[in-house]
Amino acid sequence: MYKERIRDIYEHLSPGYRRIADFLLKRYQDAAFMTAAEVGRASDVDTTLVVRFAQRLGYPGYPEMIADIQDDVKRDLREIYAPIEADNTPLGVYRRSVTQDRNNLEYMLLHMDAEVVEKVLDALYKASRIFVAGEGNTLYIGEAFAMRLTVLGMAANIVPSEPAGQAAVAAILTADDVVVAFGSTLLTPSGAALLKVARKAGARTVGIVGGLTNPVAAAADLVIVAPASTSGLMPSWTCMAAVAHGITQALASARGAPSTEWALRTDQLLEAYVDAWRGQASSIRDSIADYNVNPAG
Repeated sequence: MYKERIRDIYEHLSPGYRRIADFLLKRYQDAAFMTAAEVGRASDVDTTLVVRFAQRLGYPGYPEMIADIQDDVKRDLREIYAPIEADNTPLGVYRRSVTQDRNNLEYMLLHMDAEVVEKVLDALYKASRIFVAGEGNTLYIGEAFAMRLTVLGMAANIVPSEPAGQAAVAAILTADDVVVAFGSTLLTPSGAALLKVARKAGARTVGIVGGLTNPVAAAADLVIVAPASTSGLMPSWTCMAAVAHGITQALASARGAPSTEWALRTDQLLEAYVDAWRGQASSIRDSIADYNVNPAG
């Protein structure tokens, strides 16, 4: 394999060859689909040096070396997507479920549309208000996502789950707003309906969905697929939680999260809590003492 061949001669390589070797070892998944010229640009060397490097490793030419690297990528994919052992003990079901979540995450990363993610981040960053809708098993992910956005100082609101509350939100939407809807299964009619109304109002709409057949996906301007495939009864929400976490991390970085101010306000809040509890504890002690003196009330 190319890795062993590189290791055998690495200490004797020139600086240019080493840059190629480092690139192939660290980013072999990218290199597997690159031309010799592209590898050369990524390694800051001439294309001819890349071809000579392949020959230095003992390959007839560059295509043969890349074929070996592609085989390595295929082995990775086989390992990731190998059928999960059918062990139906509680421990086996647990292991199978966690493994499926890992597969979902790997699939999501492999098929991530970077342009869409960047557009979602830009829309959220510039939004005057953000409305987050969850439904069914994604309701709590939506609430957690809205809470994190609020912690970042963004005007985020969770959309009520009942139709009357959703209608109230729909009535106030403007072109400066962004509506985010989570949908892991096909049973997400209200999220899709809200997005359709939001688009008519000119608001930007984002769908974070378990698959492109989800109703939310058809109604949203921007769609991030977070596979909800499961090995058991319940759809997985792991990828959706990962997407929500990744978005808030990226926004925190872009906004320059005021950690010093957060620490100060947290200390002030804790002091207020302590004072409140002291007062409440004193009242409770007085009530208990009064009851012991006069239990009949």
